[in-house]
Amino acid sequence: MPKTRFTSITKNNNDKGFKGKQSKNSITYVIGCDDWRAHRFDVVMQIPGEIASQGPLHLQLPAWIPGSYMIRDFSKHLESISASEIISAKSIKPIKLNKIDSHTWELKSKQDVEVRYQVYAFDTSVRAAYLDHERAFFNASSLCLQLLGFANLPCDVKLLEPKDPDMSQRWSVQTTLPVKESKQIKRSGFGVYQAESYDALIDHPVAMGEFQVIQWQVHGTPHRMVIQGLLDGVDERQLSKDLKAICEAHISFFEPEKPRAPFKEYCFMVNAVGDGYGGLEHRNSTVLLCKRADLPYPEQNLQKHEAYEDFLGLCSHEYFHSWMVKRVKPKAFDPYVLDQKNHTRLLWLFEGFTSYYDDLQLFRSQRINLASYLKRLEKTWNMVLRGPGRHKQSLSESSFDAWTKYYQMDENTPNAVVSYYAKGSLLALALDLKIREHTKQKQSLDDVMRHLWQMYQLTEIGMAEDDFDHAIEFVIGSGFKATWQQIKRDHIDGVHDLPLEALLQKVGVKVQLKKTLATESAEVAKQLLGIRTSMNNGWVRLTHVLDGGLAQEAGLSAGDHLASISGERVTPSRLEELLLALIQKLCRGQVVKFLVYRHDKELVLSIQSPKTKENVLAAKPKQHTLSV
Repeated sequence: MPKTRFTSITKNNNDKGFKGKQSKNSITYVIGCDDWRAHRFDVVMQIPGEIASQGPLHLQLPAWIPGSYMIRDFSKHLESISASEIISAKSIKPIKLNKIDSHTWELKSKQDVEVRYQVYAFDTSVRAAYLDHERAFFNASSLCLQLLGFANLPCDVKLLEPKDPDMSQRWSVQTTLPVKESKQIKRSGFGVYQAESYDALIDHPVAMGEFQVIQWQVHGTPHRMVIQGLLDGVDERQLSKDLKAICEAHISFFEPEKPRAPFKEYCFMVNAVGDGYGGLEHRNSTVLLCKRADLPYPEQNLQKHEAYEDFLGLCSHEYFHSWMVKRVKPKAFDPYVLDQKNHTRLLWLFEGFTSYYDDLQLFRSQRINLASYLKRLEKTWNMVLRGPGRHKQSLSESSFDAWTKYYQMDENTPNAVVSYYAKGSLLALALDLKIREHTKQKQSLDDVMRHLWQMYQLTEIGMAEDDFDHAIEFVIGSGFKATWQQIKRDHIDGVHDLPLEALLQKVGVKVQLKKTLATESAEVAKQLLGIRTSMNNGWVRLTHVLDGGLAQEAGLSAGDHLASISGERVTPSRLEELLLALIQKLCRGQVVKFLVYRHDKELVLSIQSPKTKENVLAAKPKQHTLSV
């Protein structure tokens, strides 16, 4: 392929390494991390003249990142952008960049073009970019401008080694971006990579710094977990053993006859912090955020380490997405439109069913036992039942409105929203049990999920909104159609609670109601009152006031600071004691007064007690326990 030479003569500390040949049909991004004190990446975008001459060109930074359904306006962190024509090796000419909107620029040229800019990067989440003297990380969606109309062009990425001698000696690169040429990569990983398109570029996050690396193979495919932020080394043997079992379970789930992964390698990229949790899927990697305490350490008793179970569940969830979402995806995401909301009513399937299988695969891979699995299921079920929003918003509405409701939570969210993750996972369980009952245990939801995967491999086309209906009928048969339509009408498009109690008891799972009274447990007292709290500078603050609770009847609101209950001062250390005393007063028929501050104004409110003790305690939400 013919080559064109790119040379910059702009004076800049990051110029070293910019010179070199580039394909006339590819875009190049040169990324430097020397401005770590100010947390800014230096980026140079190089556009060949053969492409620029087809202009005017429009450059745009995505407004959101696939997998996280919220407009985040990454361009707000883009600074000091400028463009130049490269006339020759010794001559450049500044050219005008016209800003079209908050994240789009236009330029006109018939020459090779360089666009230079900086991106402020101090976001520790899995979605954006971060840079300091210990760690560099970025998703290209928050760092690399896309060239509109040329999304299918290859994208070269040159990662510049830090000039700080200490950093360059210690740091290495972790990414699953393909290496462009092995001779262009240093042993530490700094050098030139290439993505086949912009879509591929933003699906390969990059981490730089120091790592603890754990490696294993699954069905001939290399896997690794790379961890940053550790203070002590984790138990590599335990992690590799558990993750290998989980990955084997997922691969065998989708390809039971001849297990094989849909990727050539896979990387779990972990940022361990003091307090944090989250994950974001990519086509052959995932970015995870966890507490250091969530990880396993040598000589630790993992039988009492529930947080480690949660971490394995997070790994299982994001790995399952390699099939569901990254390959099998809603038609609305094919392709992603990165400057606007991409609506689908199917997140109950893609996120909810993934949430069902993440824990189920922990059990199937023998990472947890049946009692632990039922405990995790019990926790999800009770959490959904405590949310008044489940009676107002359906799963299909929750999926469609994820952009404005689920991902933009506020104090009223529990009253208005149902989680397509949590209730979606319960829907998957109910559907699985219904299919097993209908087919006399000959088929299950597994068969439907594998069918979706097989259809994707044949067509590589995204799922339309009604394709799951066709899959159910094709796999389970027309005799199940009426059952499925009722499930869809009542529990996906409707707001009915799922009949889990009856379904679980049919398969031998005992379902009991907890008998803890509000007079005996401060947590149950909070549920009866319908409040959630936080501590704020020595005050107890109401973060949520739930529909139907006694607190809402009294006129309490989210944001109120509790000063006293029944004349006694409320402090974080005394809250539980005062809540239990409050319930006892209500049971005796007394009126309980609250002194609160709302917007710095003092208010006195009261709860009018129901007539009998039984009426007080009857308001307690259901709390299920599961056992066999």
